[in-house]
Amino acid sequence: MLTQDVIQYPIIPYKKLKPNSVDEFLEIFEDILDLDLEHGMELDFLIDTKLGSDKISPTLVLAKPKDAKVIASICKEVYDGTYPYKEIEDERMVKKMIESPDNHFILFEIDGEVVGCFRCALDFEHKKGYSGGFMVKKKFQQVLDVTKSIIGSYAWMWKTYQKEILMWYCENRTAHAASQYITSVCGINTVAFFPNKDVFYNQVESDVMGVIYCEKTLTKYRDRKMPVLISNALDNFLYCDNLYKLGSFQLATPDLCLNYNKIFELQKVFRKDLITDKYGYEYHQSFIKGTKSYFNFLHTPQIQNFEKTKYHVDSLEELYVFLEEFLKSMKENAIRYSEVFVSAFSPEHQQLFFEFGFRARGYVPCWNYNKSENKFEDYVVFNYYEGEVSQAELLPKGQELVDMLSVQINP
Repeated sequence: MLTQDVIQYPIIPYKKLKPNSVDEFLEIFEDILDLDLEHGMELDFLIDTKLGSDKISPTLVLAKPKDAKVIASICKEVYDGTYPYKEIEDERMVKKMIESPDNHFILFEIDGEVVGCFRCALDFEHKKGYSGGFMVKKKFQQVLDVTKSIIGSYAWMWKTYQKEILMWYCENRTAHAASQYITSVCGINTVAFFPNKDVFYNQVESDVMGVIYCEKTLTKYRDRKMPVLISNALDNFLYCDNLYKLGSFQLATPDLCLNYNKIFELQKVFRKDLITDKYGYEYHQSFIKGTKSYFNFLHTPQIQNFEKTKYHVDSLEELYVFLEEFLKSMKENAIRYSEVFVSAFSPEHQQLFFEFGFRARGYVPCWNYNKSENKFEDYVVFNYYEGEVSQAELLPKGQELVDMLSVQINP
């Protein structure tokens, strides 16, 4: 009588998960997984917990332009047509993203059917990678092994771009803790809180930001200058110091001596441009004539927020003029949330944002790559929000951060 051989898969001890770096993560998985998304990547491993043990492991496949239609349809189906970032519902735009070397979509297949997807966006110039857009068809949401799906996706992303991308970040929803948990299993740590930033299923929702680094990012490429922080940013730094052993810092109480005559003159030569695309995104570009200073940000009207703020100034007076206009635009557009990343080496800038109503709600080591210095610089996340903060399900570390920030979350 013939007996069927039992396939033995490698078992990953749960205690080995939650690695401290991309390098540690790859040590666990790169020899176990055949990282070939072109021909389909099988997730032939087990985790020694009951988590996901009764779920189906999909085959991971790298999306091609022809797959744009199914990705757009999954987005529409999962979010009932309410997804605020409409370019992902647009088959033509998704196709352009797939064709670009800066974006990849990973498809999850079960028996040849695409049941979900995951995306990474690559910023080669600044050596940063973003991951997100994890979506699973409704009928497979209780069937798919999402933990193994994400582990496999990260294994491919992080190995493929190990030399070019030195830090990775994501933004997780807080309506539930599932995505936070899955990313934490992969070693991603929560470092910032974005109260009331997003809208999903027509409901206002907060996000948390998570990061993970290659070991050399923090040891070799982190700018070793001492961070100089205002008191409002201190708890955020101490929280991250506990995670990454960042070292010394200096506390500052800047006395901002502004020249208001200069401000008055700068206001006369302030200029701004507005570019609106077909999805409703508004790209605000502000500058001061006769200088190289600028202050740019993205307005997403459908979720009433300002983000992706970038600026350069040569004086505090210039920053004051930009911030004055920034707040004016926030009021005119009924903005509920806005954010800006401010250098950990610029206490005067931190203080000015604080005086304009922004508060520090995150510290991100190695956020900005300085090409001329070949170093990453630490940044402080400052944000502003209005309204009551809706209920947020957070992992213990995320809750610890929020408790430090004195943000009142509704039960």
